[in-house]
Amino acid sequence: MPTLDALIVDDEPAARRDLRQVLASIDGVRLVAQASDAAMAQQLARKHRPQLIFMDIQLPGADGFAAIDGLIGVRTCVIFTTAYAQFAVRAFEVGAVDYLLKPVDEYRCRRAIERARQIIVKDLLPVAELVVELEERGARVRIGVSQIRLVTAEGNYIEVEHGGGRGLLRQTLDGFLDMAPGQFLQINRSQAVRSSAVRSYSGNAQQGLRIFLADGTELAASRRRAARVTEVLRAAGHSRFAEG
Repeated sequence: MPTLDALIVDDEPAARRDLRQVLASIDGVRLVAQASDAAMAQQLARKHRPQLIFMDIQLPGADGFAAIDGLIGVRTCVIFTTAYAQFAVRAFEVGAVDYLLKPVDEYRCRRAIERARQIIVKDLLPVAELVVELEERGARVRIGVSQIRLVTAEGNYIEVEHGGGRGLLRQTLDGFLDMAPGQFLQINRSQAVRSSAVRSYSGNAQQGLRIFLADGTELAASRRRAARVTEVLRAAGHSRFAEG
C-alpha cells in the first residue's frame, strides 16, 4: 500500500492539531506540510505535490474553494473539512473526494482517504493512447493526440501541428478539446496549445499576451483569455520574459 502525502490547510491551530492526531493513527498517510491560508496552501501544494489536501473552507482572504481553483497543474485529491454542513453540495460540485465535518471523526476520515486512494490508483493505470486520423499531403495519417502541440480552427476543420508535420482533422475546436479534456490550453477563439510545447510568454491582458513555442512560433492570446492563460502557464513553470 503506497504512502500518500498529505497537506492540511486550516487557519485554526487547534483544528490542525486535531487533524494531525487523526492522520497519525491512520496507516499509509504522511503529513508533509500545513498551511493557514489559501496563498500558502497553493505554494506548498506546488512544492510538495501531495496526493491529499485536507482543506478548510473558511480561510482568511480567499476561501477553500478559491484555493483549490488556483491549484492548476497539481494532481491531488481534496477533502474539505469544515464546521458548516451547508457547503457540502458545492464541495462535491467542484470535485472534492469527500466532505468532513469538524471535529473530524477518525472512521469518516479513513473512509475518505480510502476513497481518495481508489481514485489515485485508478489514475495510475495505463490508459490507451487516443489516436486521430489526419488528412496530410493527400494521405491519411494516424497519430497519437499526445504528439499534437498546436491546433487551429479552420471552418469545419482544425489544422493540427505535431512532431512529424501538420494535417487537417474534420472536427471543430470545441469538439477536439472535449475529446482530449485537460490536454490543451485554449488561448484564443480559434487556437489551443499543449502547455509543454510553450517556451515562454510575455505581456498581459492590457498590453497583449504573446506565447512563444519551443520552435519559435509566436501566438497571441485573446484579451478575454489572457488572465487564465497566464495563470496556467505560470503554474506549469513557464517563464515570463520582459521585453526591452
